[in-house]
Amino acid sequence: MEKNNKKNNIIIYLCIILFAGVGVYLTFFAGNTKKFDRRTEAFKIEVEEKYDSDEGTMYQPIYYYQVKGKEYECESKSSSSIYPNKKKNKVYYDSKKPTKCLTEYDKSSSGVGGILCFIASGVMLFLMIKKPGQNSNDTNQINEKPIENQYQYTEEDRQKVVDAIGKVSLIYKRVIIGIVILVLVALTLFDTLLLKQTIKSKDYPEATAEVVTKKEVSESDVFDDYIYTFTDKNGKQQEIVISISKDEQPEQEVKIKYNEKDPQDYYQESSVLDKLGIIWYIVKIVAILVLIILFFNKKLLSKVNISASKTN
Repeated sequence: MEKNNKKNNIIIYLCIILFAGVGVYLTFFAGNTKKFDRRTEAFKIEVEEKYDSDEGTMYQPIYYYQVKGKEYECESKSSSSIYPNKKKNKVYYDSKKPTKCLTEYDKSSSGVGGILCFIASGVMLFLMIKKPGQNSNDTNQINEKPIENQYQYTEEDRQKVVDAIGKVSLIYKRVIIGIVILVLVALTLFDTLLLKQTIKSKDYPEATAEVVTKKEVSESDVFDDYIYTFTDKNGKQQEIVISISKDEQPEQEVKIKYNEKDPQDYYQESSVLDKLGIIWYIVKIVAILVLIILFFNKKLLSKVNISASKTN
């Protein structure tokens, strides 16, 4: 019976981490518009209707938009039984690769989905924390003994109280460790994107680009476009456009790594990992693995003391 309870607890903890992880992904990655440096409005939205035997008709919109006079389409990755609001017609895209896009419909859906996942994980966590209450009933029964015997605790009664406190302590530790794991996973996922760019650009030559002027017309309400020039390894002058937040001042010089075949394919120094960044990436992965082992190892976890530091 005790083994079955342990298996059930492990499954529930895995579900909590899974839902919380999906919530982090949907909220901070799937629906994150910061990875796109441009935004525009779709000139047309088509809605595909799909029939689902359980939920009825499902709607999946396709956004059509223009970039520099060329038409593109962005199909929403999610579908819903609620008909899309065509007034929400914004499309977020990458200026270097306009086909890389995100619809406002997906942004809203990811936000709602992330909230639902956080709620689900929170409810399960609440139920797990409340579960030891069954043991607290035993302590209440001790207090309900006749007055003349209420202070005559047996060794078994004391052990029940100790076990109840121990279970609550384990749940508290697992909650703290689980939160740390989720934060590290989120940071590692972001670093994984940077690592991908680092690997892709490892053979790219380096150059220093200098700002020339600011473009008068910008397609974004958040970013300004600045024209930078640099001299490639063949001595040819190349021109690139770098988007910078309206709240920031452009740097006069920016170190970049560029593709010799296509100089517009470049990465700034801040968007790739250096040796120290790669070391920290490995350290975070190792830390995640260690914390996961600690999370499920009851003996090791019982020896860990997680408490706020005392100050005099």
